[in-house]
Amino acid sequence: MEPLREGDPQQVGAYRLLGRLGGGGMGQVFVGRSRGGRLVAVKIVRPELADDAGFRRRFAEEVAAAARVGGFYTAQVVDADTAADPPWLVTAFISGPSLQQAVETFGPLPAHAVVVLGAGLAEGLAAIHAAGLVHRDLKPANIVIAADGPRVIDFGIARALDATHASTSVIGTPGFMSPEQAKGLRVGPPSDVFSLGSVLTFAATGRGPFGTGTAEAIVYRVVHDEPDLSGLPGDLAGLIGACLAKDPMSRPGLPQVLDRLAAHPAPDGTWLPPAVNAMISEYDRELPSRTRTPKSPWRPSRRDVMVAGLGAAAVAAAVPAAFLLRSSSVGASGHPTPTPGKAGGVLRPGSPVTLHEGGVWSVTFSPDGRTLASTGADGKARLWDTATKTPAKTFTHRATNPWTKPIAQVTAFNPRFSYTLSAAFSPDGARLAVANGDGTIDLWDLATGNATTLPYLKPVGWNTAVGGVVFDRTGTTPASAYDDAIVRLWNVSTRRNEATLTTGPDYWVQSLAFSPSGGLLATASGNGNPGNTPDDGLLQLWDSSSHTKIATLTDTNSDVNSLVFSPDGKTLANLRNDGMITLWDVASRSSTGVLAGSGSGATCVAFGPDGILASGSEDGTVRLWNVRDRRITAVLRADGETRTICVAVSPDGRTVAAGGTKLTVWTLT
Repeated sequence: MEPLREGDPQQVGAYRLLGRLGGGGMGQVFVGRSRGGRLVAVKIVRPELADDAGFRRRFAEEVAAAARVGGFYTAQVVDADTAADPPWLVTAFISGPSLQQAVETFGPLPAHAVVVLGAGLAEGLAAIHAAGLVHRDLKPANIVIAADGPRVIDFGIARALDATHASTSVIGTPGFMSPEQAKGLRVGPPSDVFSLGSVLTFAATGRGPFGTGTAEAIVYRVVHDEPDLSGLPGDLAGLIGACLAKDPMSRPGLPQVLDRLAAHPAPDGTWLPPAVNAMISEYDRELPSRTRTPKSPWRPSRRDVMVAGLGAAAVAAAVPAAFLLRSSSVGASGHPTPTPGKAGGVLRPGSPVTLHEGGVWSVTFSPDGRTLASTGADGKARLWDTATKTPAKTFTHRATNPWTKPIAQVTAFNPRFSYTLSAAFSPDGARLAVANGDGTIDLWDLATGNATTLPYLKPVGWNTAVGGVVFDRTGTTPASAYDDAIVRLWNVSTRRNEATLTTGPDYWVQSLAFSPSGGLLATASGNGNPGNTPDDGLLQLWDSSSHTKIATLTDTNSDVNSLVFSPDGKTLANLRNDGMITLWDVASRSSTGVLAGSGSGATCVAFGPDGILASGSEDGTVRLWNVRDRRITAVLRADGETRTICVAVSPDGRTVAAGGTKLTVWTLT
C-alpha cells in the first residue's frame, strides 16, 4: 500500500482515507477508516466514467445488487454514494493475501485446507446467488485467505438476474470461466460452480485444470477438452470433476457441494499451513505502519503497486507487497520461521541493500564469496566487497564496431556495442571473464587490472553479442554462448577458439554451465517460437573433453531460459519460459521434480549450498527454495524493482544478489 499522493482526497463521505491500494477497472482504491475506527476499502470512480450517464445508471444498479449480498464468506458492501461527483463505493476491508498469492508463494494447499476453502467458497457463492447475482469472475485473485476462512470478493461486475439484464456479456478469466461463459451464452449459478471447480483444482495442485498458454488456447480447452485433474486427492477429484462438467445442468448445486465437503472431517486447529498464517499475521502488523502520513515528500514506489489492475474488492483485500521483503514464513519478530517439512530452521533475509542504480544484466560471486561482480548496460564490470558492500574495482570495456571492419583492424570506441552481458570468475578467482555486446570477451586480471580480449569471430556486418561465458574447472578453457546456435571453447593462453559445439539449426544459446567436476557442459537453447512446438527448447549435455553431445534432456514444450548445476554436481536445474523449474538427476538423466510458483516470466535461476535454489522473475521478486522438500523458504523484493534479470547466491549461502534496474543484495543470517 502507498501513502496518499498530493491531490488525493483526504475524506470520502464519512471515511478518512489512509493510503492507496491500487487501481481497479473502474477507479482508484484507497484504505479508509470509518468514524467507528473500522478499516474499509474505498473505491472512487474514474472521472471519465463518472461523466457517462449510462455508466452511472449501471453502477447504481450494480451497487444496489451487491449490497443485498450477506453471509460470512463475502466482502460486503457497507456504503456508497452513486450520485456523488465522483461516485464511490465502500466495502469491508479483509486482511490477508489472495489465494493466488498464497499458492504462488508457498505452493498447493493440503487436502484438508482445500476442503475448508471449498466449503467457505460454496457458502459465499450461495449468498451471492441468494441476492439474485452471479459472480462471473471467481478466480484465485478474487478470493482472500483469512485466518478464519476464505472470502469471496469483487462482485462489482456481477449483474442482477432480472428482466432488465440479459447476462450474456463475456466477463471472466479464461482459465476459470465456464464453457457457456466462454461461448457468450447466458450464465447462471452453475457457471460459478464450474469456476469453483477450477479454483479448487488450482488450490490443490498449483495449476488450473485447463493448462496455460494464450487466452484463445485456454478458452478452447475450457469449451472442448476434459480437465486435467491429475494430482488431486482421490476423495476430492470426483466432486471437482462433477463441478467441471461441460453441461451446466450436469453440475451439482451448491447445497450438494456443501454436503459432500461436510463428509470430510474438520481439521484440528487452524485450517491453513503455518507459512500462510504467518503471511496473514505479517499483513496485520504491517498495515498500521504503512498508513501513516509521511513527514517528507513522497516518491512513489512501484513495489507497492503490485495489486494494480484488480477490481475493487480484490484490491481492497490484497496483501501488500511489504511481506515480499521477508521470508515466506514469518514469525513474530519479522524473521522467517521453519518451513513445514524442513528439518531445522531457515536463513533469515535482512533488509535489501542497493549497491548500484542502473541496468544490471548479470551477477556472480567469486569462488571465495568475498567479491561480487556485476555487469550491465553501461559497459562496466563492477566488483564489490561483499562484507562491506562497497565498490572494489571497475573495469570498462572499450567496444569495437563489428559492423564496419574485421576485429583485427578496429581500434575505435563505439558506444553502441559497449554493454556487458555476463561475467564469470575463474576457479582460482584470479580472472574475470566478461562477455560484451560487440561479440568479444575480456579476460581481466584482477591483480593488475589488465585485460586480454578474445576476438570477435563473425563475418563483417554480422553483429552477434556474447550471451554468456563460463569457466571450466581448470580455468584454462572458458566457453561462450552466442545467438548463432554455437558454443565456442577457448584456449586462454593462445586466445584461440579451440572447438565449437552446434546446438541445432535456428537455435540461440540462452544459458550454459560446466559441472563442478568439469566433465560436463550443459547448454540451454531456444528458437523463440511462441507457438510452443516440441522443438521450442533444447537442454543438451556435452562431454567437455571430447566435445561430443552425450544426452538431450526432454522437457515440456517450452524454451529453456536458464540452467545451473548444484554445487555437488548431482542436480541440474533449468528454468523454462512458463515459469516452472525442472530438476534433473545428472547421473540418470531423468527429471526428479518440478518447482512451481516461480512467477510468470521467470528469468533466472542460481544454486547455493545445502539445497538452496534462487529464482528471479518478471515481477521483480527473488524466491529462495529448499530443493529437498520443494518448498519456498523466502520471497525477496527490492524497493522499486520491477523485473529481476539475474540472481546469484554466495558459496556460503549467506548473501543473495539480484539485478534488474539496480543491483540489490540481501544478507541471510
